[in-house]
Order: sequence, then C-alpha cells, then structure tokens
Amino acid sequence: MTTFSTARRIALLGTALLITACGGFQPTRVPTAIETGAFGAEAAINGVQVAFNDTYLERIDLNEPRARKNPNNTDKGLLKLIKGAKTSIDGAFYDIEDLGVTDALVRAKKRGVKVRLVTDTDNMVEKAEPTKPRKAVMWMLTEKIPVVDDQRSGIMHHKFMVVDGQTVWTGSTNLTPTSLYRHNNNALTIKNDRLATAFAGEFERLFTKREFGKSMRGETQPTDLIALPGGATVQAFFSPAGHGREAVVAEVKGARKRIQFLTFSLTDVETGDAMLERAKSGVKVAGIFDRWLAAGAYSLYNKFHDAKLEVRKDGNEALMHHKAMIIDDATVVTGSYNYSQNAEANNNEAFLIFRNAKGIAKAFSGEFERIQHASKVNHPPPHKSPDAEKKTGEGP
Repeated sequence: MTTFSTARRIALLGTALLITACGGFQPTRVPTAIETGAFGAEAAINGVQVAFNDTYLERIDLNEPRARKNPNNTDKGLLKLIKGAKTSIDGAFYDIEDLGVTDALVRAKKRGVKVRLVTDTDNMVEKAEPTKPRKAVMWMLTEKIPVVDDQRSGIMHHKFMVVDGQTVWTGSTNLTPTSLYRHNNNALTIKNDRLATAFAGEFERLFTKREFGKSMRGETQPTDLIALPGGATVQAFFSPAGHGREAVVAEVKGARKRIQFLTFSLTDVETGDAMLERAKSGVKVAGIFDRWLAAGAYSLYNKFHDAKLEVRKDGNEALMHHKAMIIDDATVVTGSYNYSQNAEANNNEAFLIFRNAKGIAKAFSGEFERIQHASKVNHPPPHKSPDAEKKTGEGP
C-alpha cells in the first residue's frame, strides 16, 4: 500500500496553495484521496493489479501532466508488461494511436517477441485527416507487426492484451493518448492461465478466423468461474451474443444493499429497469454518467434522475469512460462493454465479473468516490473536446 509521509503531505498542500495563488485550480477541487495518496493504494488484490487514470481535475491541461507522472496510472502497468514480454503479445484494441506504446511494441518485436494486433477499421486512419493512414499502425506494419481490422459497420470495441499466454491486461482503456492520460479509465493486469486461455481464444476468433459479427461466430459462451486468490472468482464474457446482458441483469437483480456505477453509456432498458426495481426495494443506487453521452437520445440519465436516483454527470473535460458496476461491496463488473443493445448484439466486447472480491470492489468504490467528488466540485468547460471515442454506435 502506498503511504505518504507528513512532510510529503505538507509539500503537496504547499504546491496546491502555490497553484491557487497563481490563478490555477482551487485545492478544494482536488479529491482528498488524491492528495493523501489513496489513489492506487489497492494495487494488488485477489491476484489482480488494479489501475486508474489520475484524471480527477476539470480540464485536460491539468489532468494530462498528472496522469503521465503518476506511477499508478494505467499506462505504467501496460508498458511494464510489454517490456517484460518474452514470447508473445496478442492485443485487440478499438483504437491504437499512442506512439509510446507503439514504440514499446516495436521494441518487443525486435527482441524476438511475436506481436499480433486487431483493431477497428475506422481507426486505421488518422482522426484529424481520414485520408491518411494512422501513423502508429503504419509504423507497426513497416516493422512487420500484423494488424487485422474488422472491415464491418459493427465496432471492434475490445481493449485487451494477452502476454506470453499467461497474463491478461484489460479494462476500459484504449491505446491512445486521450484514453491513457485524459479519460477516466481503468486497467487490470491478471496473471491467470485459464483467463489468458479464454482471451487468447477470443483473439484467435478475430485475428485468425476473422469471426467478428454474430453471423460469423454464433453465440459465444462465457467462461466457467475461475478461482482467484483470497476466495474470489472471475468470469469472462465476450460479445456479440455472449450472454452478457443476462449476466449483468442477474447481478443487478441480486443486489441487496447498494449499486454504484460509472458509465460512459447506459442505454439498455432491461439493465436500467432492473436498477430501478432494486431502488424501489430499498437498494441504494448511485451512478456517474459521462456528461456528453448523458444528453443522448437513448441515455437513461433523465429516467434515473426523474426517479430520484443519486445520479450525476461527470466533472472531466474529457470522457468519463468507465463501464463499471460495484454491487454490495463484493461484486465488480468491468471491461469494454457499455450497457447497450449494440454492445450485446453487434460489437466485439469483453467484460469481467468478479465475485466475492471485496478488495477489488473497494478499489473500484474508491474510484467511484473520487469521480463523484469531482462531479460535485469541478467546473469543466461547457463542451467536451473532440474525441474519437464519442462514436459508440449506441442505441437503446
């Protein structure tokens, strides 16, 4: 667990006061957890390394330098994993753009690691200039790293990597500067042979068999419960047609005390109705929506707000990109899967359900509290900055 000395706390306070004196952000807008060192404290629980982006301030120009410096930010575990790879790296990511990550992958290839990637067709080109090929992708192709794209209208929305056939890195994070250093995101590193085998199987369906849509692959069964240290279990689900919605709804319906959620997109009516039903039964339901998507035609934000649920819009100029639920302080749902019809039926997605995992739940509850605090005290610009991840393909 990370600990801060009294001297370090005084130094942080002095820095905050200096910034205030210079006309910068107010120290009251910084979640207390960040200044006391609680961020990243639960870094290794139930055999899982949990990481979050240090992006709790209101503007990109304030958040990005902090995220790049923070040793617990999502990028640090990713780069460490790539640099430590011995034999293979198989990655499926909706968006690949960050040149630091690209450089690490190219270096891995040059030292003899077999590197293979899958991405979404729309992100094979530059965001600002769609007529030009994506620099990161072209660099890897030049170095003979194969990159397969889905070539369809549905979204190849995965965010996972399997290293040396035994470690999985996954969560809500894409391989882009915005996703790594601006958005609110999570990443999990899990060394587990059974889970790695499941994700490797999904990778082969995409990379080797080119089975992206439901018509090509049919239904995909979730894994069995996989044991983790400390009595926890994890189960993996893959879309499309992977029984994800029914699993999420079952977890929500089983809630007895409280549900916390952090959602980039929540449009699925069945999931929303299950939350409303539990709220009527006395379960405390609280959530944070991304501000940009909360205003969407299909978002359940207004429905929840009208029902007097404790819901808020986030306080980050960039995206609140999590897709996570914490149920009864013991169950965590997280991954690339937005709670929508498209995530269930059309997109390529993966998510995990951790059960009897109080340590992991505590880490995600801490993240919820930090983002909730930011939503209350931050004053971000009135409009989101341009961001390719705004394309969700989400419907009801």
